[in-house]
Amino acid sequence: MSIPDFVAVLFAVMLIIRTFAVKCSVVPLPDGECGIEDIPNNYITNPSNNKIMNFLKKSLPIILGAMSASQVNAQYLEHIYDYIENTSVFEENQEEPHAYYLADNHISLNGAWRFFFADTPEEVPHNFFATSFKDGRWNHINVPSNWEMEGYGDPLFRNVPTPFKSNPPFVPREYNPTGAYRKSFELPASWKGQQIFLRMEKTQSASFVWINGQQVGYNEGGQEPAEYDVTPYVKPGKNVLAVCVMKYSDGYYLEGQDYWRLAGIFDDVTLYATPKTRLFDWYVTTDLDDAYRDANLSVKVDVKSYDDAAKSFAVRATLSDAKGTVVKTMQTDKMTLNGKGKKTAELASLISNPDKWTAETPVLYTLKLDLVDADGKVAQTIQSKMGFKETEIRHQTFYLNGKPIKVNAINSHMQHPEKGHAMDEATIRKDMEILKQHNFNAVRTSHYPPVNKYLELADEYGLYIIDEAGTEAHATEYLSNDSKFLPMYLERVRQLVLRDRNHPCVLFWSAGNESGEGPNITEVVKEGKKLDPTRYFMYGGNAYAHPGEEIIGPRYPTPYELEMNTAMTPESEDSRPSFMDEYLSVAGNAGGGFDEYWDIIRRHPRLMGGAVWDYANPGLTDHIRPLKDSSPFDTPVHLMGNAKVKKGVLCLNGHDEWVEVYRSDNVELKGNALTISFDVKPGKLSGMNEGAAYVTKGNTQFGVVQKGAEKLQFYLHSGIMHRLDVAIPADWIGKWHHVTASWDSKEMRLYVDGKLLGTESTERKAVNAAPGGWNGNGRGNQSTERGLLSNFPYPVNIGRFAGNHAQDPQAIYTADAEMDNVAIYDKCLADGEGTAQDAVLYLTFDGNGDEGTFYTIGGNMRTYGCIWPDRTPQPEMLQMKWTTQPVSIRLIDADRGEAEVTNRLFFTDLSKYASHWKLMADGDVIEEGDIQFNVAPGEKQFIRIPYHKPSIVPGKEYRVTVTSSLRHDEVWAHAGHEVAWDQLELTSWNLPAHEPAVAASSVNAREDDKQITISGAGFCYTIDKTTGNLSQIEYDGKQILKEPMAFSLWRAPLANEFDSWDAFRVNGGYADGYGGMIATLFYSKGVNQLSIRPAEVRLSHNDHETTVTVRQVVQVGASSYGALDLYIQGVQMAGFTLDYTYSFYDDGTVRIHNHMSPQGKLPEMLPRIGFTTSIANEFDNITWYGRGPEENYPDRKTGYPVGVWTRSVADMYEPYLLPQDHALRTDTRYVQLLDKAGHGVQISMNEHFNFNAYQFSTDNLTKSQFTYQLRPQTDRYTFNLDYNTTGVGCTCVYVLDEYRVKPAAYDRDITIRRK
Repeated sequence: MSIPDFVAVLFAVMLIIRTFAVKCSVVPLPDGECGIEDIPNNYITNPSNNKIMNFLKKSLPIILGAMSASQVNAQYLEHIYDYIENTSVFEENQEEPHAYYLADNHISLNGAWRFFFADTPEEVPHNFFATSFKDGRWNHINVPSNWEMEGYGDPLFRNVPTPFKSNPPFVPREYNPTGAYRKSFELPASWKGQQIFLRMEKTQSASFVWINGQQVGYNEGGQEPAEYDVTPYVKPGKNVLAVCVMKYSDGYYLEGQDYWRLAGIFDDVTLYATPKTRLFDWYVTTDLDDAYRDANLSVKVDVKSYDDAAKSFAVRATLSDAKGTVVKTMQTDKMTLNGKGKKTAELASLISNPDKWTAETPVLYTLKLDLVDADGKVAQTIQSKMGFKETEIRHQTFYLNGKPIKVNAINSHMQHPEKGHAMDEATIRKDMEILKQHNFNAVRTSHYPPVNKYLELADEYGLYIIDEAGTEAHATEYLSNDSKFLPMYLERVRQLVLRDRNHPCVLFWSAGNESGEGPNITEVVKEGKKLDPTRYFMYGGNAYAHPGEEIIGPRYPTPYELEMNTAMTPESEDSRPSFMDEYLSVAGNAGGGFDEYWDIIRRHPRLMGGAVWDYANPGLTDHIRPLKDSSPFDTPVHLMGNAKVKKGVLCLNGHDEWVEVYRSDNVELKGNALTISFDVKPGKLSGMNEGAAYVTKGNTQFGVVQKGAEKLQFYLHSGIMHRLDVAIPADWIGKWHHVTASWDSKEMRLYVDGKLLGTESTERKAVNAAPGGWNGNGRGNQSTERGLLSNFPYPVNIGRFAGNHAQDPQAIYTADAEMDNVAIYDKCLADGEGTAQDAVLYLTFDGNGDEGTFYTIGGNMRTYGCIWPDRTPQPEMLQMKWTTQPVSIRLIDADRGEAEVTNRLFFTDLSKYASHWKLMADGDVIEEGDIQFNVAPGEKQFIRIPYHKPSIVPGKEYRVTVTSSLRHDEVWAHAGHEVAWDQLELTSWNLPAHEPAVAASSVNAREDDKQITISGAGFCYTIDKTTGNLSQIEYDGKQILKEPMAFSLWRAPLANEFDSWDAFRVNGGYADGYGGMIATLFYSKGVNQLSIRPAEVRLSHNDHETTVTVRQVVQVGASSYGALDLYIQGVQMAGFTLDYTYSFYDDGTVRIHNHMSPQGKLPEMLPRIGFTTSIANEFDNITWYGRGPEENYPDRKTGYPVGVWTRSVADMYEPYLLPQDHALRTDTRYVQLLDKAGHGVQISMNEHFNFNAYQFSTDNLTKSQFTYQLRPQTDRYTFNLDYNTTGVGCTCVYVLDEYRVKPAAYDRDITIRRK
């Protein structure tokens, strides 16, 4: 053989070896490299090369044999990145996807496993999978679980970005949390001769499996099952299972869901045995006839053989109803499988008028499949539940079983405060009970397939499921255009559909969420339709609609946009129905506008409904760990995430660990000097990507941060932004350094290890003024240097930036560092100067305490959810329940008791409900009785409620309340559970109250320079002349007010208002320093800082009347200089004028007429308009006549009946995970603030008003980022009285325009009297 020929042979052999390695998945082939198929055809067929080919024929068996032997011995861990960074390899040695079932012969491998955790795969012991490996020193971990919930690694909440720098398909080498698991099990002797399978339901994200030291297989896909045929690897008796799990892989780029990014084996692990020939998969379809009465039942069963012997078999199917009565038996003829492989058996039969499955009638049948061998014996049996139903789309309308339906859904993550993403049956049942009890009929499983039990229980409870593929590439949506990722997309939809298609609860499929708008999505839909042509597909993209989906969005339109852009689109333009896969984002106190959406949905056949975002609040249980501030201020300071204190040093690892400093006044710096000092030992992650935040107050007010690997930056805002960058010392990483940053209003200085590394002048300089100019008080569009620190509404953090609520992090990693002696001073000090007594904050990290637990929202979490983490429904759920209740009643004639009843159900009449009516006068029941509605589904009926008109008492309000409740127990609620209520207002009966003549002849008045005092028998009022405010109410010697009743526009911002998502929905949602959020509009305009001055306070007192006239001038924010009109420049200001007339009477009553008028250029909307005060805790029992008893707001109030309610202030608290305004009650007629004896004060108005009360100061509620920072006041509570209050809205749409408080004039008559 010539040298050229030898080289050619060698080249061919290398290609064969390389290709064989790829096929065996030893070394996957990167894109662009050639394989054996790339050898030129003419080379192989050329006769001159016959001797080469003869050589190959002789050598190839030897080569392949050697390769096969080496493949068995090669280890996954030696080629780990060839798997986890290779889009062509996302599973190995797995069974095909199929319907889930639990075989009779099975062993649960759940429980305690040995566990080793490492920051990278390289740190895992290289031979940990070996049978002989000694794991006695390893800890135990519970399976299923997420390892972060068991104390390993860090839970990270992300919305859009990955927790590392996105670069598909690559994963971070510096940090990829890895868990090594080991579990011993005994193989039952009775399983001898059977085929053995290992099934792992959910493992996040990539995993390698070994049994008895032998490689078994590989899987990617954190939410999809992996099933391995382990028959060749197991042995009688004791066996050892080993699994290596990596948190990040290329598959992780399709797992970008906005939730806690957790890892581990977090669902069931099962070993099961079947015959060598087994029932592998089955597919059930139920095709209803044109009358939707009878059904063609089709069952296709895949039988699979695992040995070479030929075998004959038949498949028998037995259908039984819910009572166990056999409805139909079908059996195939005898079939033959010649060796390994699959064969499909088909059975079909007409079923006469079966009960149909719907969410209202979740009737389940049992399908038993028997594999019958050649001797007629049953070799294997599988039983599963099924239901009869059919879905269609006709003329833009979605039909179920021939009827157009509306889908009232909610998005739901698999989420638990202690278990993370591991779900148990009790939690699922609780969730479904809550949903059914609140009239939801559907769940979108966002954004991945749920656990198996979820679907089984949805079948049972009657919940439609929009079942979603686990494909969300939110950080890298362009992957939907990347053909290399297409196989991964397709595999995930195959896993979804083949596992779940037999569940009747699956109403339609979703091709994924926020994964781009490219052609891969269309291919996902096509693939899914091949596997289940009986159902339709939607896709949760951010575009209005995707060309591949059969059910379009949109997501997050306003009701107006939904009607204009979607509901009224003609079929000729788009024949697809509309389902809002996400709408009305509930994050914190929210849920406003639900009525408006459903009014539009019911009006238009094209609109199917939508899925509220989302269900379970994702807070995780964490410990409250305070640190000691050694400054004179004792500022509340806490460790967050897994930050630790070790030997007097703060230890941060770069993964959402930091120190949270409460926004006490002492750190809300606004002066002309600043010093920050700290000791730091940076870790390797601090020099990566964007760098690290060391000490910061927001990302604009002030701070010291590392910028990448080369610079240290000192920044501050004093009218404009200033930054001083210096080079990092060469020995920066891994060494201790002392850093001091100082500012004297003119110059910034930055020292490292006592050496001045840089300075930056900040002296006043003119810049181009932004529109509106600088307002001179740290608010507005800053445009000039002021020599004073700007103060923005963000806390001091150590180790990270505190930005807008739930905003995606501004750096890949938080600080990776050890830190000590962190100090902030409100004076300019030289390096090395300053003591704890000089500081406004001084932390030496001498240990931390433990004050119990709270629900953490992590570093970047939106507080999504309609139920608290402990499964208590939030107040919003009552509105959602009422808006979509199955029974609706409309009053037609009050005197005759005539009304119209609507049955909103689609398949059942109202006979299953027992209804009751009450005729009420205010809170008193006058007459009541039972009533029965027998209204057909979707129909209306006129009824008469047999009440009688009583003698009308002037001043009372009359109404009829009608309730409907379950007549019998359901799986989701007991008999008597209320499903619907309506209040019919008999306004034509109401007569105005007679105002009794009240004398004013015995009222005393006293006046001095500071106040006016009005007193009488058992009462005393005080008006402060320096402010014009009512400063005290005293009855029977008891003082009620702890603070004056003052005009106010402020409320603690809602989560929706401290979020950038909806900032585009208002003008003024962005200002320099504040960032983009609704609250920017309020903060930057000074809505939280009112200046109230009395223009007049005048007493008029004689024998017949006592009045006090007050005029107040209120300035909102600070004045500025600018254009007053086209020609005149001057001082610009805005605010309100308020005129009061107080009239006092002998019985202690005071009537206040108030006229308020807006002045100047106020913000386009305000949080509220009203008054605020503090009430002595003695009067903390509140009774009111209005909507209740639960919290309600103007845009979600119809779900809360009008009545007379009583609550303590403590009971009115709502534990929103981000503290915010709460506890409002609307449409109030009167409110009473009472002591334990029932004595106190009553406040009423001539128009309905709103009020709220909470234990905290509004300042504390505003500044708290976490619930543990809330501090109940010791002797008082806050009480707000509103003429008008802005609603709560949605995180995306914000508050609909009609529920926004606009600057406007108000006239009110307020009555305060002794109770």
